[in-house]
Amino acid sequence: MDNSARDMRGLSGIKSVGEISVSDPRVISRSTSREFCSSFCALGGFLYFGLQNAKACFCSWDFGSLTPAEESDCNMTCNGNSSQMCGGPWRNSVFALTHPKRSCFKQSQMPSLNVLSTLPTSWSIAAQTALDCLIPCEASADCQAVIFSGQQRLCHLLRFAYPPASLSSTDGDYFVRG
Repeated sequence: MDNSARDMRGLSGIKSVGEISVSDPRVISRSTSREFCSSFCALGGFLYFGLQNAKACFCSWDFGSLTPAEESDCNMTCNGNSSQMCGGPWRNSVFALTHPKRSCFKQSQMPSLNVLSTLPTSWSIAAQTALDCLIPCEASADCQAVIFSGQQRLCHLLRFAYPPASLSSTDGDYFVRG
């Protein structure tokens, strides 16, 4: 049972991911469905997603800090798919995300979409090679992509598959978990 404290807070401090606006700590959309929310939360590597009040999508690495509600309280159909239930008022329908073992990275063009946040969504480390970036990213559940700048000998590890706005013009090689 959610309340003003919110149980699922993985998007706290995030303003937007790509073209999707975040209303701290959730996404509100007319197209909310299980598919929409799971795809969105997968961009950040979250373990769980929650649907609430027919239109809200929450992402989190954990949940259950608040009193559980009755399953019958989650009785609102999703705005984006009326055959699915999307929680209820202050009630989350919670689902686990299963990520395949993603130990490989693919190099691609830097995405034109980025993340706006009041909290850090990247961290930097010294690196001589792209491999110096990929190894620590692989070891961190919070890392979804990297930017390697050979000129600066610097690696930017990214919490989301999109770079933060502050790194959107960084020159370097971009790798995303495959």
